[in-house]
Amino acid sequence: MQGREVLLPGEKLLWKGAPEPGLKFRSRDIFLTAFGLVFFSFSVFWMYTAHYTMTAPPYFTLFGIPFVLVGAYLLIGRYFWEAYKRGRTAYTLTDKRAIIRVNAFGQTQKTVTLNDLAEVELEERADGSGTIAFGRDITTGSGKSRSTSYAPRFEFVKDAARVYQLVEKARNAADDA
Repeated sequence: MQGREVLLPGEKLLWKGAPEPGLKFRSRDIFLTAFGLVFFSFSVFWMYTAHYTMTAPPYFTLFGIPFVLVGAYLLIGRYFWEAYKRGRTAYTLTDKRAIIRVNAFGQTQKTVTLNDLAEVELEERADGSGTIAFGRDITTGSGKSRSTSYAPRFEFVKDAARVYQLVEKARNAADDA
């Protein structure tokens, strides 16, 4: 990913990388995919029934189109959107910060100061790739109004354990300073 340099004066670059490309499935995707399947199936059923039932007005079929589109996005479209975003994501690790830059419909940048972190979590897969989360995920609300705010993270990184060790060394060096 191209763009201006993100290093501050006096900062040392420790690692640069990007997430692995392609379609990926996370364990947290199970519920949303199942919900998308039900939502999409019901929407298609609605449109089919509305179209082939002589007593239903014609606009009933049109009413179902947005629901079919939302269901298709929940079921499969979001995987393609996330793959698109991952292809335009760059990770930078310095001796002071972790930086996540995404250049999809405008550039966004998240910066995490390493010495401010209470914890860093490594989730490693059998092939050595993994995800490094900078902090804890925060869940608010209860019941149906429950939502989760995910901590900034380097997702689908090759050789995640080595990158995690670099993060921990930088955190320890910041604590010693």
